[in-house]
Amino acid sequence: MRSLRILIATHSPLSAEFGAGQMAINLGEAFRTQGHDVTLWSPYPMPSQTKWSQALQSFPLMRTKLDDFLETQEPFDVIDCYAPLITKRVSKSGLVVARSVQPDILYIASNLKIPSNLKKIKDIILLPLSYLLASVHIFFLLQGWKRAKYILCLGKLEFQWMNKWFPWWKNKLIVYNNALSKAEQVELTQIRLNRKKYQEEGIRFLWIGRWVAHKGIKELVNFIVKRAALYPQDTFTIAGCGTSVEQDFPSELIQLGRIKILPSFERSQLSLLLANHDIGLFTSKVEGWGLTLHEMLESGMPVFATLAGGVLDLQPFFQDMLKLFPPLQQISHEQMKSTYMNHYYSIFSWEKIAENYINFL
Repeated sequence: MRSLRILIATHSPLSAEFGAGQMAINLGEAFRTQGHDVTLWSPYPMPSQTKWSQALQSFPLMRTKLDDFLETQEPFDVIDCYAPLITKRVSKSGLVVARSVQPDILYIASNLKIPSNLKKIKDIILLPLSYLLASVHIFFLLQGWKRAKYILCLGKLEFQWMNKWFPWWKNKLIVYNNALSKAEQVELTQIRLNRKKYQEEGIRFLWIGRWVAHKGIKELVNFIVKRAALYPQDTFTIAGCGTSVEQDFPSELIQLGRIKILPSFERSQLSLLLANHDIGLFTSKVEGWGLTLHEMLESGMPVFATLAGGVLDLQPFFQDMLKLFPPLQQISHEQMKSTYMNHYYSIFSWEKIAENYINFL
């Protein structure tokens, strides 16, 4: 196959600290390995603004920046782009693929719940503004899907959802997987090979994510409180969650060290975090994919997960290690067995994802 000139345009900073940015970097590297000419584009740095002015202006500014960039470039063979950024100018600059990195509409819906108590003037004013911003976001999203030649859905669950709600675009829909980088997979393999069997008493649970409603934090808190009462030797670490978490838990569990809160951590700390815990928890109601699933499972850690993100795609490869959340009975080590990883790596690698992508085009 001839070498293609490919633009990957993301709305995220191009950094491994951001999920969409990490995916763009990994996909770009995989395309380059195949011999393609790849350009990565991000609108960042963005001008500093207040929260609401940023919300109002971010998409229009990003779209303008991308249009201005394309004015300086020769046409691309393929433009891989976040759907809300697909303008008329973008659609004329190459074969456009709207690649999903998260279920935007479901995220928006989960965040637009009317508060039960609207006493403050500020709350009353901001509520319709939130709906306005959501409407603009969805308008740009639908417009981008319409203009794109193909729509890449992240995982089977999103593919099924798009088929159900947008059947007129079914001929555009493709499903693709997510994966970790090769270097991360090698590092996690070492953790898996060196992982020691945990004791049935005193299990160390790990949950990683932002402390927002669609991550299933209410369900997580309920599980931890009940589990902590039944199994007093268990501990629970909540990582990457920000600073407003302690108020949701009984203070005595935090004071006794039963619940450990790590507001943020560097990527370099992740391996130690995974190695020092026994079982992962994944509680999302709505999720793009959940790279923490890969990180936990590839490190040899069993995971109890809700049916969201990439769980449906990963279950066939981790039948003994990926179980339904919450655990409904006592957890024993015998329930969790290692899986054969060669087949898994042949599917969940960026080299394979990029190969499937180009072959389809």
